[in-house]
Amino acid sequence: MQPQIVHEAEVHRQHVRLKIPVTVEIDGHRFVADDWSMGGFGVQGELTSRQVGERLPARLLFPFEDFELALRADCQLVYRTEDGSRFGCRFTAMSAGQATLFRYVIDAYLSGELLSAGDLLALAGREGTAQVRSGAPDDPLAVEDARGRRVRRWLGYGLASLAAIGLAAVIWLGIEQRWLALRAETAVIEAPLYRPRAPAPGILEAAPAKEIFEPGDPIGFITEADGTRVPVSSPCECVLLDWRYGRGQYVLPGEPLALLVDASQPLVVRAGVSPATAARLVPGARAEIVLPGGGLVPGQVERLDFTDRLAALAAGHERRAGAGTVDVVVRPDRPLDFDALGAPVGVRFP
Repeated sequence: MQPQIVHEAEVHRQHVRLKIPVTVEIDGHRFVADDWSMGGFGVQGELTSRQVGERLPARLLFPFEDFELALRADCQLVYRTEDGSRFGCRFTAMSAGQATLFRYVIDAYLSGELLSAGDLLALAGREGTAQVRSGAPDDPLAVEDARGRRVRRWLGYGLASLAAIGLAAVIWLGIEQRWLALRAETAVIEAPLYRPRAPAPGILEAAPAKEIFEPGDPIGFITEADGTRVPVSSPCECVLLDWRYGRGQYVLPGEPLALLVDASQPLVVRAGVSPATAARLVPGARAEIVLPGGGLVPGQVERLDFTDRLAALAAGHERRAGAGTVDVVVRPDRPLDFDALGAPVGVRFP
């Protein structure tokens, strides 16, 4: 069969059209393309599974004397007749290697040369047909796809960067809390405590129970041997926490009788810190109180209490004074529940 060439104006068509039938395979169905070129192909047949404008993969099968060449291509359905008996597609993406093979086959058809499998293999190896496909620069759909890929790539980079920043922040917080933040060795919730003492020898007797004893209210009485009842007065708006002696017992003058908690003062935290940590703290420094169960209450250092260390020095216990802890009183920014009195807590100083 002699090839038929249709010449048209260059402004209307960019590629030479060939009337040599080749087989086109789309969605598993084979059609005979009786009008094809480097730009696309036309088929006399029905294609109902695709819509005009839709992209689709296709295989072009070129029969030769002793072999068949199959060329894969990405196409777009550009038209279909009203009765559906004919449709046409254009190539949307073709690698440099595919284009070289395509031109070589067209030249062979036009010149009437006989091709062999060895010729095509040599051509494929020489031209490097395994290159990555790239969309035509004038294809708006290819440009749109490329733009979408760039957007997705930059979004991926952004998400990866955010994840890396978050991971770095978590690691830094862990290092800061584990190694950089100052911590108390021991800490307990307390309030100002009073231990009223026996004013005279005698039998201890408790006063009627009250929720809060006002200053001067008797919390109990000492009955002396001659029957005189001497009151034991409350020094503040106090809550009776515990008796040191059982009622009805005989006590000596000066013996602590009970433990009272000043209800007019908010609860504080007394923390024991090392001397090195105490040297870096000043009144007003910020602190964080970690309550049992994981609650966190901010606070500030109210004062540093060196009483125990000074007492150890005064008693000649220099070694104990040098190795002991320093008491730091931390006042929380919000009142603590009175039921938490005496509970152990954690304290750190950011």
